[in-house]
Order: sequence, then structure tokens, then C-alpha cells
Amino acid sequence: MRLKVLTLNVAHGAPFAVPLPFLRRRADLLGTLDGVAALLVREAADVVALQEADRSSLFSGRVDQVERIAARAGYPHVHHGVHSGVPGLFAQGTALLARGILEAREAAHFGRDRRVDKGYVVATLAAEDGPGPDVVSLHLDPFSHAVRLRQVDRLILALRQRPERPRIVLGDFNAEDVKGQGPVARLCDALGLHAPREGEPTYPAPHARQRLDWVLASTTLRFTRYTRLPEAISDHHAVVAELTDADG
Repeated sequence: MRLKVLTLNVAHGAPFAVPLPFLRRRADLLGTLDGVAALLVREAADVVALQEADRSSLFSGRVDQVERIAARAGYPHVHHGVHSGVPGLFAQGTALLARGILEAREAAHFGRDRRVDKGYVVATLAAEDGPGPDVVSLHLDPFSHAVRLRQVDRLILALRQRPERPRIVLGDFNAEDVKGQGPVARLCDALGLHAPREGEPTYPAPHARQRLDWVLASTTLRFTRYTRLPEAISDHHAVVAELTDADG
């Protein structure tokens, strides 16, 4: 198996964390979304994980941001989870975009911890010879280490209830895990995942200081590329990884 994946927090389509209600022009929002789509076209990843990705609502400028990005970047298969929303007002969450079919889809939000748009979506990437890996787009709490660990424990429990297969967890962890005691380490230890030890900071763009965005994969998969993209298309940099079977 050879697979290219990408993760990006799109910040609700607002350039550099400008709240959407304060965007002066609809063109600013559309320009940001189309910039994300252009980046995805260039990178041509098999699977893309998005965080802070909105469906059509007042706060999204009445634009289905996920659909616009997917359509313009050429991704026919979309799985979005609304982790925080009020009908007609806002519908915020995470998403997976894929070239191939996404099966066994699930979504969950972490609303019990904080009233923010944090949660995950997971799906199985279909393959020619049967089910492929489970892929996850994850967004963890930005404020509390303890809350992040509780959220990761919920994800671990949910993934263990799915059929055993390779896993790829992508997203905005809001944690650097520099001392190995945070959510990245806990996920790796519990589910047999790994990531390259060295990695560039991803937040805040364009002068990033913290490595908050990660790609983790089962140890049965080997990283052949792992890099932060230089473009400041959001307040986060995108991370791209290429994987193959470890014994391949």
C-alpha cells in the first residue's frame, strides 16, 4: 500500500483567524477556500483531513465550505461531522476528503468537555482488495491538558471497538508532546501508532512556533515523507505524509 495524506486546520475559511462575521467581503472567504483547494490540487493527497471546517450557515457566509473545497480540489467522497452547531447559525466540525470510497463512517463531538467545535470523524478507506486503513480527522481542546487527555481516551475507546486494521490519525492536537506525556504519546502507546520524532512547528502561521498538527500511523505503516508545507493559507500550516507498508 502507498498512501499520501494531508491535514490542515482551515480556521473556518477566515484568513489568519479573523472571525467570519467581521470579514468585510464574501470574496475574502471564497478566496481563502479556493486557496485551500488549489493547495490540495497541487499536493494530490489520497486523503485530506480538515479541522474547523464548516457547512453552510450564517457564520460560514452561507457557503458550504467543505463542499466548495472538495468540489474544486476534485474529492468526490466527503465525510463531515458537526461538532458544534445551531441550525442556520453555525455548523462547525472536522472532515475527511478522499479520492476513494469512505466506508464505516462515524463522527463524535467532545461537547461534554467544552462548548466548542472539537471532535473527530473516522472512516475506512476502501481498497481494491478489501478494507484499507481507518483514517481519522481529529481536533482536540486548545485550553486544557486534562481535557485533551480525556478526549483522546474517548477516541481510543471508539477505535478499539472498530475492526482491527491499520490506522492513520491526522489533525490539530493543540499539543506539542515534547515530553511524551500528552495526547500524542497516549494515542501512540494505546494504539501502536508512531510519527517521525522530528517535525517543524505548524502554528501560528506564518511564523510558527508550535508543532500542533500531526500525522500518526500504525507501526505496520512506514513514513517515506513527512513535511510541513510552507504556505500560510490558514493560521495553521498543512502537514503532508506519505506512507507505505512497513514490510514492503
